[in-house]
Amino acid sequence: MGTATGEAGGAGGGVDAGATAAVNGSLTETEWRLVEFQSMDDAIGTLRPNPSQAYTMRLSRDGTVTLRLNCNRGTGTWSARPSEDGTSGSFEFGPLATTRALCPPPSLDERLAADTAYVRGYLLSDGRLYLSLMADGGIYAWEPVAKACEGGSGVAFDTTPDAELEEAIRRVSPDYTRDFIAAGGSQGRYLHGCFDLDGDGTDEVFAYLLGPVFCGTGGCDLLLFVDGDQGYTLINDFPISRLPVLVSDERTGGWSDLFRLESGGGAPPTYVRHAYDGVRYVERERLPVEPAPAGTEVLTGGSAFQDGIPLKPQG
Repeated sequence: MGTATGEAGGAGGGVDAGATAAVNGSLTETEWRLVEFQSMDDAIGTLRPNPSQAYTMRLSRDGTVTLRLNCNRGTGTWSARPSEDGTSGSFEFGPLATTRALCPPPSLDERLAADTAYVRGYLLSDGRLYLSLMADGGIYAWEPVAKACEGGSGVAFDTTPDAELEEAIRRVSPDYTRDFIAAGGSQGRYLHGCFDLDGDGTDEVFAYLLGPVFCGTGGCDLLLFVDGDQGYTLINDFPISRLPVLVSDERTGGWSDLFRLESGGGAPPTYVRHAYDGVRYVERERLPVEPAPAGTEVLTGGSAFQDGIPLKPQG
């Protein structure tokens, strides 16, 4: 492990999850994104994921691992035995079950899935995680995943880029493509905020989209996602919304009611109350803007285009 990781080098930015793992020696409840595969075979060299593809690994406390392999998913088990200083040690994956979709080339999904059987060691260095293969087969370098909700629930909007959230936004925005921009459209942006709407201890994620493709005279698209083992799943798309969103103390079906502001199109501004019906949020009533409904503000503090995170189109 020492020789191989010495060649790996690597200088990550030291995102919180990686820094914490490096300090306490624990890999449990950490999530990582693949940076590159460094082969000891000169004919292969260093392989890096296409920027449009996602390869992530979540190491759960119960010993299970969840992998995102481009267009596929993998689940299995993992175990690690740290050395005295906790920054390195042995590491192994159990048998991995994967989906079998044919990802567009070039893709690292099959290589990464196959190589999990040969991982034997780990090193935490400069905020990155290095997994080494047996017999000097190579090293996988990972960096911590920056998640939209790492800062916890709060009232201000967040502009920390989240690659998985961006992919989820593109997935539900099929018209937002490179061809659209090439034809004269402009690049969009987004910002996000978090709140535990169902009281399960995990925040849901609001994404507010900015730019002409997502906005009209009445406001912009507001998306609500739940973050689970399979990544971000869309719960609701609220069109023509303005900020902030108000989260009510009242609950329906175990989820907090929501108020969002609509205006434009010649209609007077109104607050729209949404309640959860067991699957998604549905409109229940419309209220005047004065007095404003009671609730905790989410995504407050600004919604100017320049505040948003640039959103790459698909294609």
